[in-house]
Amino acid sequence: MAITQVFEYMLSARFRINGLLLKFFLWLTGCTSGANLKCLRLPIFRDIPRGNIKIGNNVVIGKGVTFEIAHSGNLVLGNEIVIGDNVKLSTTKEIRMGDWSGIAENSSIRGSGHQLKRNEKYMLQPDTGADIVIGKDVLIGAGVVVLSGVDIPDGTVIGAQSLVNQHDKLHPYGIFAGSPLKHIRDRQ
Repeated sequence: MAITQVFEYMLSARFRINGLLLKFFLWLTGCTSGANLKCLRLPIFRDIPRGNIKIGNNVVIGKGVTFEIAHSGNLVLGNEIVIGDNVKLSTTKEIRMGDWSGIAENSSIRGSGHQLKRNEKYMLQPDTGADIVIGKDVLIGAGVVVLSGVDIPDGTVIGAQSLVNQHDKLHPYGIFAGSPLKHIRDRQ
């Protein structure tokens, strides 16, 4: 066996062990996770989950991922999902991600925010937010920010460094990029 094969096996074993540790932690907190969960490193939890996270089968989670799911919020990840390094998933509502989708590194999915009333400290104002739905077979590129109320249809590709908000008109199997977001072309 070559040294590179040994190294790859050890690395794969570490991913699986981290996945088992995460699965056990989720089970302790009343959450569910499917088979074959893999993590490069264990994610950071800003709140301790209370049965509000559901993860499907064959999910891969990169290093430095942050789950900031409030007790009033939910995170539902389908099967065959890949979440890249340093991704932040944050909501007081719900983030739902369909099967065979991926989020590249350094992206932020933000399902909540602050009201911005005048003459009141923004940090003392109630949270605002809406559900985020990411369809099946969706690719979200590196450094993308997805804001509350967004529904990304099946097969959509969001290019790197883009901003997606609830006013953007997305359609299935379209390729979009930029800030403001623009339709580039459709997938062939």
